[in-house]
Amino acid sequence: MMQLEIIDRLVNEVLLRVRPRALVLLTAADGYQEIIQSRLRHCKTLSLTALFADNAHKFHAEEAWCHLGPLTTLAEITGTGALDNIERILIPFLDFSTAAEVANGLLQSDSAKLINLALMSGKPVMALDYNCNPASELNQLKGLSRGGANPALSKLAARGIQLCTLDQMLSAEPIASGAAAQSYMTLSELKRRNGQAPPGAKLTDLALEYSRGKSNPRSSGG
Repeated sequence: MMQLEIIDRLVNEVLLRVRPRALVLLTAADGYQEIIQSRLRHCKTLSLTALFADNAHKFHAEEAWCHLGPLTTLAEITGTGALDNIERILIPFLDFSTAAEVANGLLQSDSAKLINLALMSGKPVMALDYNCNPASELNQLKGLSRGGANPALSKLAARGIQLCTLDQMLSAEPIASGAAAQSYMTLSELKRRNGQAPPGAKLTDLALEYSRGKSNPRSSGG
């Protein structure tokens, strides 16, 4: 029995190493936490690492998340280049504050800094909007839907955030979802096309800056 347990542990370790790595960014929200955490725990397509952003500990317990994989910090990500080994960023609990901050280009919180770094590195950033969308069923149940749609959501899509479903988030390949996400070409997609966007394509802010640099690389040199 002991040998079987050792073999099972070794097999699991090998699978974790060969699966694409995803960073789960935990923010200050926890709607649908139990079911989302269960789905992540049983995910067989990705190897997960979790990062607790500002105030996330008020909503999420480390002991509940360390079972999914190793924990990391923003300092470790920025100081060691660990993001190079991450295929995508998952934000299952996107809160109102982080959504507004990223939408307005602010970089004050850990979560906004990490999202900006990921986008600049061409990493897919995939988020669920249950917590930050006033029109979601969750916020309707909480009585927080009186303010109408959150204008930050369209800005997030323009910056390259993929607002998606949990199935899409945990798919073997990261994909854009929804009309807003599909209508904008992200930096990573533009790089895969060697900087050549199809006619009429809409570019995210970072992709647009990259495109301008490719078309006029000496513009800043006078």
